[in-house]
Amino acid sequence: MSNSLRAVTTNVGPCREQVGTEPARRPVQASAKARYPLRAHDAWALSVEVLENALGAETFERELHDDEQALLIAHCGRLLVVTVPGLPDKSRERLVRLLFTEYIRHGWAAVVLDSELNVSFSETLEDAARSGGEDPPDGRLARITDVRNLYDGSVYAPLRGWRRDEEVIAALCELITDGLNGVAEDVPKEAYPLPGGVGAAVSIGYDEHGVSRPLVWVRADLPSGLRADLWGYCAALVAGIDRVDVEPDENGIYYVGRERSAVTGPGLALLAAVIVQRLGRRPGDCAFPLLSSLDQAEVVPPAAA
Repeated sequence: MSNSLRAVTTNVGPCREQVGTEPARRPVQASAKARYPLRAHDAWALSVEVLENALGAETFERELHDDEQALLIAHCGRLLVVTVPGLPDKSRERLVRLLFTEYIRHGWAAVVLDSELNVSFSETLEDAARSGGEDPPDGRLARITDVRNLYDGSVYAPLRGWRRDEEVIAALCELITDGLNGVAEDVPKEAYPLPGGVGAAVSIGYDEHGVSRPLVWVRADLPSGLRADLWGYCAALVAGIDRVDVEPDENGIYYVGRERSAVTGPGLALLAAVIVQRLGRRPGDCAFPLLSSLDQAEVVPPAAA
């Protein structure tokens, strides 16, 4: 795969299979049955106030036990968020976002953070189970069926409305080729078969003037939603390549795994999620593993869109 990818960098164009000459289509309208639930990255992209209102959370300060700094409890139909008194605003906000991250990911009934930001949690509260309340601990999460409404007026709302995956892929390719002076292509056919765990490959090349050019290849045989999120991750990666702590292989290529995980804080994965959303797609989990060799790419289960 390394040689095949390197061989096509001299004469490739931007995303030929995604960018065509057909007229631009109207922004797609979501089906009334479609669900767009909260994801972990929303705990960092939305304002704390919007999250608190959407979840019906009650927040206050109180001295906690031992080294505890913050606490979230879902109990008897209420969601309580507690932080210790006297924290700087930014520190308190970070703790609240971390609590919401774990709650959104798992629906824990109780989440506790200590001064080292270690997380402990419980799936149930015995007295909550005995209370016979109307909602289970994560019931309020299930009620948010279209989180896109929470982004109205946000800096992370889509620039041109919600669009089809293919339109978002085309816009991401344009961002890489025009905005970042790069190359964006599907993985060439001669590079197949690929290891099952590989979703994309990224390298940094140079043009005839010695100016660096990001080179991005994403495999075309994946569901469109996964491909869109991979393109978003690759765009974030080439924009922040100096911040990664993984070395490329001997050919200077980074391999991006196709197996998703939740975005749990600031970084490349969060940047990927908000880039994808700004261009019109409600992103899935956008934390993809960054591999330094094909040997790390194991066969993975079928990818979700």
